[in-house]
Amino acid sequence: MAALVLSAGCTTSVSGAARADSEAATQGAVEWVDQICGSLLPYLKAAGSPPKPGEAPDAQTLVRNISGYLTETEESASSAIDGMTAAGPAPVAGGDEIVGRLRSTLETMQASLRDARSRIERVDINDRQALLREVPAAIESVERLANTPGPLSDLQSSPELAQAGQEAAGCRQIAREVGR
Repeated sequence: MAALVLSAGCTTSVSGAARADSEAATQGAVEWVDQICGSLLPYLKAAGSPPKPGEAPDAQTLVRNISGYLTETEESASSAIDGMTAAGPAPVAGGDEIVGRLRSTLETMQASLRDARSRIERVDINDRQALLREVPAAIESVERLANTPGPLSDLQSSPELAQAGQEAAGCRQIAREVGR
């Protein structure tokens, strides 16, 4: 890591100073990435835990479960966006662009979640045709969302952020709990 930071920065080094600067930059990157991962964890947990249609005893419960899932996931996406903003500027080059892409992805997901929730909440549970049309469409959206690639894959494009992600407790928790 020290070699990476040095090769990206100055060509002249002072004995001891480069190592301290490298460690500080690395620690700053770990702390920042930990905030990003910590912000994303609730969203990833919510998105990865869709309702199971076969477990709902009736149409009303199924619609309520899907709506609840969509609401929780949308709200956690909003919190993730707020948390990423609160993390502040990236301490390494390229980090802000990665967060920008994550934010854009989450905003797109929010719009999809709102649309799906709006559709499922409007369905008349007494109208069999409406149920047959809207519930499978909502379930398909939910399954697609639950199977989306982990948003942290962008961190791999930056060696320093990839290393920080391996060290950050929040990112390790995502890998452990969500497997993304």
